Amino acid sequence: MNFQLNNNLGNWLTQLNEKTVDKIYQVDFNNDRHEDIYLPWLFFITFLDFDKFLEIEGDFDGEHIRINLNDISELILKLKENDMPNEPDLWRVYNTDQDEILGKLLKQKINFIEYGIDKDEFEINGTLIKGEKDVFKFIRLNCNKLNLTIFEGGATGLGVSDDKDVKLNFDETFDIYDTKEKTTANRGLAL
Repeated sequence: MNFQLNNNLGNWLTQLNEKTVDKIYQVDFNNDRHEDIYLPWLFFITFLDFDKFLEIEGDFDGEHIRINLNDISELILKLKENDMPNEPDLWRVYNTDQDEILGKLLKQKINFIEYGIDKDEFEINGTLIKGEKDVFKFIRLNCNKLNLTIFEGGATGLGVSDDKDVKLNFDETFDIYDTKEKTTANRGLAL
């Protein structure tokens, strides 16, 4: 279920403002997940007192991530579909620990979210490219003392950084939006 409102792919992310992260599941290979060269390519993030979970998927085109907000009733099926611990060279679902970079998000309240969406058109090496409007470049979850960015790690899965100034590839090709509450003052309207 992808909530697309007002011609902006990410407007529905405002529903996550002021929500507290409960659990984070990540899908990765079922061998030694910390020592392999691949990053996890799927995250499921649940929230306290909220009937939806965030699904973030990477590793499908090497540039973008897909983000969906699903009903919590779908979580068990999603976890089951992606958990194959007894199948060699496949993947499984792992709980995220607090000592992992992604785990720093556990029990944090999200103040607002920033996200990137391709510009309508942009140029790379003299070639005009039409932007993709149905996927994201990144998502940044901003909490009181944490700014956690999730992005495509370059065809190896999802990258995660807690550096609020992380440099994203081709940053001139996308626009940045946020879920901060818009007031008449910051819309530039006269009061």
